[in-house]
Amino acid sequence: MKYPIPEYKYIITEKDIMDILIAYNNQDYEWVLNFFESLTPANIIVEDSKETFTYEQLLANAELQ
Repeated sequence: MKYPIPEYKYIITEKDIMDILIAYNNQDYEWVLNFFESLTPANIIVEDSKETFTYEQLLANAELQ
């Protein structure tokens, strides 16, 4: 069952992605969930470019989907 994902924009740094992957690899799923639950939408408008990705693209790029 897929849940709708809000259309908010978030800023996630390369360090954040590395931390997520390390926690996931260590099976620290609670940390990963807490990370995503604690995200707040960005107040700036991020233009779509080659350096911006959707949540689904991040999961697909990390082969977690």
